[in-house]
Amino acid sequence: MTLLQLSYVLELSHYQSFSKTAQKLNISQPALSLQISKLEEELGINIFKRSPTQIILTAEGEQFVERTRELIQMAEKLKDLPFEMENKPEGNLKIGVIPTLAPYWFSLFVDQFSANYPNIKLTIFELKTENIVSDLRNGLIDAGFISTPVEAKGLEFKPLFYEKFYLYVSENHELAQFETIDLNKVDLKEMWYLEEGNCFQNQVDSVCVYAKEPGEFQNIVYLSNSIESLCRVVENAGGITFIPEMATLSVSSDKEQMIKEIEGTAPVREISMVTTRISKKERLLNILLTESLKVIPKRMQQKPQQKLTNTGLKL
Repeated sequence: MTLLQLSYVLELSHYQSFSKTAQKLNISQPALSLQISKLEEELGINIFKRSPTQIILTAEGEQFVERTRELIQMAEKLKDLPFEMENKPEGNLKIGVIPTLAPYWFSLFVDQFSANYPNIKLTIFELKTENIVSDLRNGLIDAGFISTPVEAKGLEFKPLFYEKFYLYVSENHELAQFETIDLNKVDLKEMWYLEEGNCFQNQVDSVCVYAKEPGEFQNIVYLSNSIESLCRVVENAGGITFIPEMATLSVSSDKEQMIKEIEGTAPVREISMVTTRISKKERLLNILLTESLKVIPKRMQQKPQQKLTNTGLKL
C-alpha cells in the first residue's frame, strides 16, 4: 500500500469515473485501474462497486476512504513541519464561508489581517454549508465557517460565537412603530425569505412555520441567497424579513429604525469553524481565528442559555 495508491482512491471516489480520474491525474486509465485493483487485492476487500455507467464506494470502501482522508491529511501536515519549526507565518489558506456570514464578518478584519500577515494568502469562498462540507472532505478548502449544529461524519466543529435573530421591517408596515415585535403578531405571508435549503432559512423555519405559497394579496415570491437582497426588497416593496446580528452592523444609520428586536427570548444561531479531524493548516487557522475574533464582541462569544436554532442539516 502506498500513499500514491491512497490518493488515487480519493480521486476516484470523488469523480466516480476511471476516465475522468485518469485525466485529472494525468495517467492512463489502465494504469489507474491496475493500481486500484492491486490495492483491493492487498486489502482483501472491494473498495469500489463497478458498473458500466458508474463507480461507487462499497460499504467497506466508505470506511476505508474516511480513514484514507485522515492519513493523507497527516502526510500533508508533515510537509509543513519545516515551516512550523521556522515559525514563519506564511502559506496559503482557503476558507469557505456561508453567504449569510461572509460579507458581514470577514469584511471587518481582512484588511488588518492582510497588513499583519502579508505572507499568508487568504482565499475566501462564499458557499452553502453542504458545499463547504463537500469541499472540505475533498481537500479543496482548509476550513469552513458555518452555522451549527450540523451532523457530518469525519469533521470537527469549534463553536466561535452566537448571533441573535432580528426582524427587518418596512417603514410603511403597521408594526414599524414598535421597538420590539411579538412573532405571533407577524403575518407570515408578508415575510420575504431565503431560498429553501439555505441553513439560515432552515433555522428561521425552526422559529416559526412558514407559508411557502404566496398569500391572496401576494403574487411575487422572491427567492434569494442574499440577506442584502431581501433587505432591499423590504425597503422598496414592503414586508418583513429576518436578519442575523452581524448583518445589522452594515445597515446604514438612516435605516437603523427598521431593525426590530424580537419580543421575549430572541432566537440565536451558533457560528462554528469546521475542519477535518487532522488539519494540515492548524497553525495558519489559529492565526486567522485570533484576528477574526477580535472584531466579535465578548458577549457574543459566550454561549447563551436559550436553546440554539437548528440547521436541520445531516451531511
